[in-house]
Amino acid sequence: MSRPSTQLLAREAQQAGYQVLASEQVRPNRWLLHVLDSNGQAGLLLVQARPLVGAADVQDLAELVRVRRLRYGILLAYQGNFSPAAQRTHAELNDQRLLLCTTLPPTARSDAEPRSVGAALKSSF
Repeated sequence: MSRPSTQLLAREAQQAGYQVLASEQVRPNRWLLHVLDSNGQAGLLLVQARPLVGAADVQDLAELVRVRRLRYGILLAYQGNFSPAAQRTHAELNDQRLLLCTTLPPTARSDAEPRSVGAALKSSF
């Protein structure tokens, strides 16, 4: 598995329609990108670059979104997948602001019909 750079992840987010406000590599295989979607809503993109992303990562995302009072959080398993425990944790949290995906979905266009992050991106998982 090749490890992405902060610049590559920021570029991919921009190509998906997000405005990247800040980005940082917090661990060798983890990045945080503070983003705005096309509607100007603030969110967080947490990227994990490893084969299997676990429940603790889902809990980390939920906590970051809660503490920072963000509209949404996306956990991206970069070239990886989510463990069954991660999927269960996501379901148990039942927080529509949180999205798990293996491919970064495009941000909703502002002229599109309003929809939740979860509804817009379920097909990405």
